[in-house]
Amino acid sequence: MSDMKDLDINAIVERIQDASELSYNYYKPLVDRIIAEKASEKEVEHLLDYMLDVCHDDRMLNLFKKVCRRYYSLYPEMITSEILAYKEWYED
Repeated sequence: MSDMKDLDINAIVERIQDASELSYNYYKPLVDRIIAEKASEKEVEHLLDYMLDVCHDDRMLNLFKKVCRRYYSLYPEMITSEILAYKEWYED
């Protein structure tokens, strides 16, 4: 019975890792583009909102931070709001 539980847990962990990899591969080019070009506040806000769902992964968190750093001086209130949302979701 214990071996079956280990298999189930391993399968779940593998699926989470696969989902994290897919998310990173999806968002990395979007972040690269939005960093290189000036985006509207709405574009940045939408991207960060969607990224919040997958910021449990360190690579995704780094992309999230990159966008926040790039746009903080342009949209400080919105970026602060997104950071607070991150903290509410992921920090104790």
